[in-house]
Amino acid sequence: MRLVPILLLVAWTASARQPAKHSNQDPGRVTARRLNRYEYNNTIRDLLAIDFKPAADFPADDSGYGFDNIGDVLSLSPVLMEKYLAAAEKIARIAIVPAPLPKPTSERHGGADNRPGPKRNVLTVAHRFPVEGDYDFVISVNGRPDPVQLRFSIDGQTLPRAKVEAAVEDRRSAQVHAHVTMGEHILAAEPIPDGPHAPDAEFESGKSARPQAEPSEGSIEIRGPYQPIQPPPSESYQRVFVCAKPGVKTLECARADLANLARRAYRRPVTNQEVDGLTRFVKMARQQGDSFEQGMQVAVAAILVSPHFLFRIERDRNPTNPEAAHDLSDFELATRLSYFLWSSMPDDELLHLAAKKKLRIPTILQAQIHRMLADRKAKALVENFGGQWLQLRNLDSVKPDPDRFPMFTEALRRDMQRETQLFFESILREDRSILEFLDADYTFLNGRLAAFYGIPRVGGSDFQRVQLSPEYHRGGVLTQAAILTVSSYPNRTSPVIRGKWILENFLNAAPPPPPPNVPNLDEKAIGSTGSLRQQLERHRTNPVCNGCHARMDPLGFGLENYDAIGRWRTEDGKFPIDADGRLPDGRTFDGPEGLKDILLGDKHAFTQCLAEKLLTYALGRGLEDYDRPAVQSIVDRTADAGYKFSAMVQAIVLSSPFEQRRGEPDVAQALVPKPRETAHP
Repeated sequence: MRLVPILLLVAWTASARQPAKHSNQDPGRVTARRLNRYEYNNTIRDLLAIDFKPAADFPADDSGYGFDNIGDVLSLSPVLMEKYLAAAEKIARIAIVPAPLPKPTSERHGGADNRPGPKRNVLTVAHRFPVEGDYDFVISVNGRPDPVQLRFSIDGQTLPRAKVEAAVEDRRSAQVHAHVTMGEHILAAEPIPDGPHAPDAEFESGKSARPQAEPSEGSIEIRGPYQPIQPPPSESYQRVFVCAKPGVKTLECARADLANLARRAYRRPVTNQEVDGLTRFVKMARQQGDSFEQGMQVAVAAILVSPHFLFRIERDRNPTNPEAAHDLSDFELATRLSYFLWSSMPDDELLHLAAKKKLRIPTILQAQIHRMLADRKAKALVENFGGQWLQLRNLDSVKPDPDRFPMFTEALRRDMQRETQLFFESILREDRSILEFLDADYTFLNGRLAAFYGIPRVGGSDFQRVQLSPEYHRGGVLTQAAILTVSSYPNRTSPVIRGKWILENFLNAAPPPPPPNVPNLDEKAIGSTGSLRQQLERHRTNPVCNGCHARMDPLGFGLENYDAIGRWRTEDGKFPIDADGRLPDGRTFDGPEGLKDILLGDKHAFTQCLAEKLLTYALGRGLEDYDRPAVQSIVDRTADAGYKFSAMVQAIVLSSPFEQRRGEPDVAQALVPKPRETAHP
């Protein structure tokens, strides 16, 4: 049953999204933000330990100011509301209803892919058993019909020997029965000679007394489970039912468990009225003859479609002067902090500090920032902020011309993206200087990407940290193939796009849109009547175009030594590469190294750009004139700390726009609980 106040949700959403008014020198007002798809998945994961992505089929989130977590553009459509309802019901069912015990099935493993290396005559299989129970293992061997004994083991524990005797259609088999626990186990089958004198003989490299009976040429068939044992409650079940246990299914326990879950889901204390409303679902289910679990399932679904879960609600503290600036509550600060760094809900430690009103203590807040940056969940900052700031997400949709670039494969695409992600992650986790985004003497490569770059002595599929030498022509994100590819056309480079990329993402000086009715370059003329640079210089003779191109093109020319998928080159067809650049202020440079020197020489501009991008992402709103003092303070504090990444994060968290807000009259306050009404489960 869908007992969800849809009309109230719609009315609340409309009222909460009125345009913000602002005055000078204030922290600004952040529109109540809906969780975007990434945040929704992460929050469900951390709330209920659900390991699938329920938002995968949600409509795509709109973006503003370069990011998809901007409150003013995160609308709530009827289609999305239906998706929320369906997802809530599915999540509640997965969390509460135990999965049915599996019926016996048969699965066969075999072939050369299962050989473990030096012992080729040992067949090894990794298999995940869905539940604990009894299983049959049928080991089949190819070869002559000679009798042969097998040693069969599970996780190294040898079972009674099995003897292969019968031959049916050139395939012989033996069957072993065993009780196996749930989870992944390693199965191994190995032939041993007949007779009592050599029971432990091993046959390495295929040199056995009976080479025709090597299980590496056979298979292991797994049949079962028989008499399966119900697994213990899932982690998600245990997160819902803390008080209620088998045999203890009272309304009092339902109330306590729902209060605990709602407190975490809403990211704040819950009121008695809210808990009463949720408990009513369990009571109604009992009255209708449904089970305790069915009532809890409806209540959990109701929590997941509440605006207090789907939106990040911040309360205006002064009803008599609602537009006055005020500090966020500790719970609101914990929520801003967790969605900034983790794209997810606050964990128990943050909520505990908020409940004790200790989160604002400077030493505690700084310690929490460092703890959160060191947590594996901070990878969300790399994927969400980094993926949008550096436009890494766009790499998925780039399709280089296969005729010009046949070496560009899906595997190479993934490697390119992984290099930049690992590079960003190293700056975050090792608390390195943000200036390494501009230039660094290391990167992360596997064998395939290293070969693509022409860097020797790197092999294998795993990524490793690689020190860079000048002859490799790499260092910093501008020379990484992912960035060079997303800033190119499918068939050629584009100094214009690359220059615009630098202006937007490193200098925060995006050029205006091109004027209408300006002809594009003659693609057929490029490479035949002149180089790409010569064609662009002719294009710039149009005074309407010259203003912006004078800023963009020189920066892009500095990267012309890299082709449209990021390979180093010295020629473009029959024309030598000219990577010189002259900026409008008269400064000149030569090639990517000279370009990086120019950018490092103006590190204040880059620091300010990154500060504005990161603050926009952290706040979920665009910046205004009244944010300038805060941005300048963030830049100064970052510079004073040696440009450490954590210093910028800490300066943002301690800034007025992050720690405070300005409110305005809003009917949403009717939905916000009063402190005196707080329930204490």
